[in-house]
Amino acid sequence: MAEVIDLCRKLVQFRSFDGNTKEIIDFLQEYSEQCGFKARELTFEYNGKTVVNLCASYGEGRPHLLFAGHIDVVPAGDEKLWQQPPFDALIKDDIFYGRGIADMKGGAACFIVACKDFIKDNKFAGKITIILSGDEEEPVVEGTRRILEQLHHEGEKFDFALVGEPSNPQTMGDEIKVGRRGDIVLHITSHGQSGHTAYAPAESNAARNLINLLYAMQNDSLDAGNKFFGPSTMHVTTFDVGNGATNVVPNTAKATIDIRFNSEHTYKDIEAWCNRHISRTEGEFDVTPEYIGESFLSPIDDNIKALQKIIAEHTGKKPAYSTAGGTSDARFVKNYCPVVEYGLTNGTIHKVNECESVKNIETLYDIDKEFLRFFFGIEK
Repeated sequence: MAEVIDLCRKLVQFRSFDGNTKEIIDFLQEYSEQCGFKARELTFEYNGKTVVNLCASYGEGRPHLLFAGHIDVVPAGDEKLWQQPPFDALIKDDIFYGRGIADMKGGAACFIVACKDFIKDNKFAGKITIILSGDEEEPVVEGTRRILEQLHHEGEKFDFALVGEPSNPQTMGDEIKVGRRGDIVLHITSHGQSGHTAYAPAESNAARNLINLLYAMQNDSLDAGNKFFGPSTMHVTTFDVGNGATNVVPNTAKATIDIRFNSEHTYKDIEAWCNRHISRTEGEFDVTPEYIGESFLSPIDDNIKALQKIIAEHTGKKPAYSTAGGTSDARFVKNYCPVVEYGLTNGTIHKVNECESVKNIETLYDIDKEFLRFFFGIEK
């Protein structure tokens, strides 16, 4: 147990935000090699940005288990507001404080050390791969997606994946995530004709037409949800006119909407729904979609059922199957094998004083190690 806490300390002390992941990846490459893994850095370029990631593997053949996660974090903000310095990795009253301890350096430390100890204690047939992205909190273009594309090109095939994102809203054993909602952002521009407010016809007002469109969309429910997903949601996130005059009708108005949709829909469905409303609304509109991720649901197979049982044994709670929350890198993993997300608690992630209890970290390590035994058929 001491080693997993020690690794958490070391990982939190790296200021791995704003693309500064090279040092922590170098450290983890050396650490994983000492654990017996064959490790390599995978570096990708995108629009002048360099993203450094890690891939480490042990063993050969099948079954092949993938652990996935990220080691970049969001900035700590005003560090003076923290009870404990965000990168000192201090423990007080059994609470571990630090940026990224919950999201998700703690989860990564748990499955890395669990794999190390499992490999040391057992002979097994099959393969374990760990991938760690340096680009999950950022634009998310050159991390997990690119790693998996390269591994697929090299002929790697996975049987199951566990992503170590913090999945529990309050306490360990609350939830495991078996899917995620899709996400599409629509950038809408309304075109009208500028003119004096005393004379301009109503239909030429770009802002008025855009407001009517958004009102109609907000009041048209996409669906009622289903067994695993709640209803799809739409939120207006920006509305811009850029008009400095109070007596001039604007000739353009722009809005952004973020739609989180369940497995009842695809990107194409959402775009078609938007276009139907445009066809019914007075005015001229352009829409530019930004695709974030399709919705998905992993099959509830023996691996997921076993993980649920193991979690219940270690926490005293049977975790619910959940698809709540935003997007995650699991949306890339699901293209290659069934995937489930399980990690620490998420109540403090991205907040000042992000923290996790030492007990929860130790519990997650036990769960990860127990799942390794199950997956590779090692009896207790």
